[in-house]
Amino acid sequence: MKKILSLTVVLTLLVALLAGCGATATTAPAATTAAAVAEATTAATEAGLKVEDLKIGVVMKSFDEFQTALINGAVDQAVSMGVKKENIITLAPKNESDVVGQVQMIENCISQGVNILVLSAENPDTVNAPLMAASAKGIKIVMADTDAPKFEDPNKVTFIGTDNYAAAHDGAAAFLKTYAKAGDNIVILRGKLGDTNHDARTKGLSDAVTEAGMTVLDVQDANCEPDKAANIMENLITKYGDKINALLVTSDSMAVGGITSLKAANKLDQVAVCGFDGFQVSIQLVADGSEEMIIAQKPYWMGQEAVKNGVAALLEGKTFEKYIDPGIQIIDSSNYKEFLK
Repeated sequence: MKKILSLTVVLTLLVALLAGCGATATTAPAATTAAAVAEATTAATEAGLKVEDLKIGVVMKSFDEFQTALINGAVDQAVSMGVKKENIITLAPKNESDVVGQVQMIENCISQGVNILVLSAENPDTVNAPLMAASAKGIKIVMADTDAPKFEDPNKVTFIGTDNYAAAHDGAAAFLKTYAKAGDNIVILRGKLGDTNHDARTKGLSDAVTEAGMTVLDVQDANCEPDKAANIMENLITKYGDKINALLVTSDSMAVGGITSLKAANKLDQVAVCGFDGFQVSIQLVADGSEEMIIAQKPYWMGQEAVKNGVAALLEGKTFEKYIDPGIQIIDSSNYKEFLK
């Protein structure tokens, strides 16, 4: 009888949370209150919700190596805690420009009844409405890698992600100190304009260059695509010739493309290259001497922490700091073997 009553409480709370909201991408539901969240958490516990009953949705910006590592961390952590693998939904658009596609994926997770959603926001503003709809359903939301800062809600557990400005700035400062000198000219290949991570990294890289007494010769958007990066780098070589002393990127995929063009132009010995992320293909380039350094992130750890925190918030009512910084790892010729798989 107690379990039946508890389930009734859960249903009543969900009805109350959903009342008056269409839960569509265009109509945002009313904000969920902290009191409602606490009451719903208590009711879920009394109803006997267990880890093995949970459904978890993981929605990333793409299936590149970084995002895939984050997904793997989340899935491995969930399975190790007892979540059934068939109850874990992993989704991502084909590229980081498909904003509408990601919104539909969030809505898909909601319709499939996930209890926890791990999300890297393609566009921080566009995801607000579906996230509010998720919260109205009682879903715990953990932002990973890319936050949605305007989405402030009691069901938002935390944001786990690199401090992109500090990582890029400090990493670039270390790189330039070792591999460049005052007066050098630097080109930057960045991810798509408007992406908060790449905006912050680009500013961090640029500020470090200026502070080191060097010049940012050019900044180009290569959308994290190796082929596009190769084409842009080829154009930059044609335009600037021997003036380019170093290449900085906001993601390793663009370092790969840039190095391809530098090799083709026989310029790799003249241009030092610094990657960002820690992709295996980029670490291999450090191993063979094509790339000097990588500012590496910790995506697998982010995925693990996202699931652990989401489960603890849902089943135990635990709260976390609004922001968790995983820190970075510098990879160069001195330590690449530790990270090369």
